[in-house]
Amino acid sequence: MLSTDMQFYLNKVVDEYELIQFLSKSLDVRCETLNYPDSQAEAFVMINDYDIGFSMDITISYTKGVSLGKDFLWLAKLLARHYQTLVATDLPEGHPDKMNPYCWCVAEPNGYLVEMLEDLSD
Repeated sequence: MLSTDMQFYLNKVVDEYELIQFLSKSLDVRCETLNYPDSQAEAFVMINDYDIGFSMDITISYTKGVSLGKDFLWLAKLLARHYQTLVATDLPEGHPDKMNPYCWCVAEPNGYLVEMLEDLSD
């Protein structure tokens, strides 16, 4: 039963197979997708591509008993550095804008985390 997840938006599309290998190694947990099933996987990665904005959505779901030993901000920075792109994710717990659905934490390739507010104007 999958019960916990992390979500990231990459500013470019990356190769799915390479991404799964990278996540499995970085998290020390076997990962799978619909295109690359693994009967031993402890995490499932759902990937969606978009034509506008951040072009790749990655959601990592894993079972309650799995301990990643890493948090989502660490992984966002790692993804940004490895793929040399911006990676948007949730704001950290306790942030005053955490409940604002238009406010994101963005990891930059240089390792910095910045707050981003979506522009809703036309």
